[in-house]
Parts: sequence; C-alpha cells; structure tokens
Amino acid sequence: MVDSPLITVITPIHTMNHKLPHIRKALSSATLPTQLIIVLNNPKLTKLIRPQNSNELVVVATRKGRGFAFLEGITNITANVTMLLHSDTIPPPGWEQAILTALKNPKVVGGGFSMIHDKPNPYLNLGIWLMNQWFRISGELYGDRAMFIRSHILRSCLSAFEVPLFEDLRLVQCMRKYGRLVLLKDKVETSASSLRKYGFFRYFGSFYLCRIWYAIGGSPFQIYNAYYSTPKN
Repeated sequence: MVDSPLITVITPIHTMNHKLPHIRKALSSATLPTQLIIVLNNPKLTKLIRPQNSNELVVVATRKGRGFAFLEGITNITANVTMLLHSDTIPPPGWEQAILTALKNPKVVGGGFSMIHDKPNPYLNLGIWLMNQWFRISGELYGDRAMFIRSHILRSCLSAFEVPLFEDLRLVQCMRKYGRLVLLKDKVETSASSLRKYGFFRYFGSFYLCRIWYAIGGSPFQIYNAYYSTPKN
C-alpha cells in the first residue's frame, strides 16, 4: 500500500522538441500533490526552462544520456512513488489514481501505461500492438510507457541508470527482482514526430538493431554514440 499520496515525476529534456507545457497541464489536473523534477541534459536549456511553482524543481545533468539524466533527478525525489516520464509523452487524465490503484497490490512494484501516438496510423498502431504482446511474453517495458515504481525500490536500482541509454531495460530487470510489473490500460500520448520524419522501417530498424547489439553484449556507450550519430529524437 502506498503510504503517501505524493508522487514525483521526473522528466529529462535534452532538446527543444519537448512537450513540457502539455506535461505541466496534465500534472496540474492531478488530485494529489505532485512533485515535478525537470532534468536539463543540455546546458543551452538552463536559461529557457525554469520552475513555475514550488512543486517544480529544475536540475542539470552534466553527463549526456537519458539514464544519467534520470539518475540526477532521482537524487531529488521526495515521494513514495516515482514516474519516469519522457519529455515527449503526456500522461492521461487520472494517471495518478491509476498508479496508486495498481500499487494497492503489495506484490506490484511498478509498471507502465499503455500508449497511443499523437498522430496515429495503422503502422504505428501495429507497432504498439506488437510491443504489448512482447510485454506479455517477456515482461519487458520501454521508457515511452511512462514507467512508475515504488521509490524505495527505485533507490535500490540506481546502478541501472549508469548508462546513457537502455536504462529502461536495466531498470525492468532490477524491478523484477522485487515483485510484479503491470501494464495499465490507461494510455499516455507520445510523439510520433521522429517516426514521421525517418519513416517506420528506418526508425524501428535502427532501434532494433541497437537492441540486438545490446542483447549480445554491446556497450551502451558505443550503442549510444552510434544511435545518435543521426538524430532520432
């Protein structure tokens, strides 16, 4: 059972291609007190993004990569529950109640949301369906699902974030040592801009080549450099 109603949301931002205004609006509708930690992973953003109220905190991560950015944010959490939210993903109405309802089961340590794209099409819908089936088979979740976790478990999994990418897969592996993961029916909305820009097959082809590379023992640091040699986000 969750002891405190307060939820911390951590959002790393590394480019201007973010949905922070929409995220703020979605969080403001929560019926529970919510802390938002914005982690700037680009020094050029420090003068552009500042806290808007006492429930927001803006910090800077000097090491490049989403894993390191989340790690910087985790050091500042105050809540019993933490949601790790990509900056192009918007939580659905009632997101906080959906999380707390799932965590009423003491065997559940966390999980993620179902998802839709901001401009869906049949290819994107197929991709989401396939990833849903993959979760049911493997229990593997990706960060664009707005993963949430009990904060004391998160603090036990800090080593998962000592990489620039694939921190989500590493976190899931750690979480499963402590209990069950769930996939909520509530849907976050995530941007399909990169998919539209690069095309379905090029985007997912690049991702899965990197995923296979990692599965056979590739270094997350080498994969990060290769993946971002051409912008994908």
